[in-house]
Amino acid sequence: MRSIFSMLLISSLLFGGGYFYYVAQALCPAPLAYSIGEVDESFGLSLDDVRLALSDAESVWEDATGQNLFIYDETSAFTVNFVYDERQEFTDAEGNFKEKLDNTQSVSDSISQTYGKLIAGYNELQIVYSDNVALYEKNLLAYNEQVTEYNEQGGVTEELFATLEARKDALDAEQVSLNVLSQELKVMVQEINKIGDRGNVLVETYNRGAEEYNVTFGESREFTQGTYSTKKRINIYTYADSDELRLVLAHELGHALSLDHVTNEESIMYFLIGEQGKEFAPTEEDMDEFIRVCSKKSFWDTIQGSLFRE
Repeated sequence: MRSIFSMLLISSLLFGGGYFYYVAQALCPAPLAYSIGEVDESFGLSLDDVRLALSDAESVWEDATGQNLFIYDETSAFTVNFVYDERQEFTDAEGNFKEKLDNTQSVSDSISQTYGKLIAGYNELQIVYSDNVALYEKNLLAYNEQVTEYNEQGGVTEELFATLEARKDALDAEQVSLNVLSQELKVMVQEINKIGDRGNVLVETYNRGAEEYNVTFGESREFTQGTYSTKKRINIYTYADSDELRLVLAHELGHALSLDHVTNEESIMYFLIGEQGKEFAPTEEDMDEFIRVCSKKSFWDTIQGSLFRE
């Protein structure tokens, strides 16, 4: 289940020398050389993990444009950093809480399946037991009627007596079999009640946890997940999983190319995470923004387009 929070992808553009200075820097710097700066160990990421995530984020743009837009260079002054603070602490806490809830729900679902199988088995055995009881009672009635009839006639021969004894032994065996089935049913009822009680406890535990989760994490919050600065760095602050990290990096790399935010919620350059999905690719709006900034224009064409763009 995806987090219900709206987490900003806003990049803080540090203008420095004013608006005209920013416009002058808006020329697409591709291919952009970058290096990996500081990676707080609290993220639990190795250098290879970061390199792979960045490579995936690069590919989002390079596969769509067919251009070599980024170059990894350990000597580059442009750095990508991972800064651990209360934002990732909050995301981690939410993820851990959510994982516990999911585990409880998984166990509850498993118990529910076991409970259903026990009920089905009990119902099947109950049908067999009821059928055998009915047959036993029918045979017992026939036996008693025949014994009564023979007694009214003054008795039976030794041969008939042996036959009646054999039928009585068969009825006794049926009764023993019925007692065994009855005991099996009692054991199944005890197990069903035990499983049911455990399931009820888990449901109560899950509901209390879900309520606590909603109180703690359910309020809509917005916070910056990453920033791009014209001082030549990208800072990553928080992400929920590897897919979201790839999206945040792709978004900030877009800003590093001087791309602005776009209005389509499914776009990489939309300012919020939510509708992009896991297998995301640049939308038409993303590509329009890329073409606007990174197409082959002169320096003054770019400045003019920026100054008079609505």
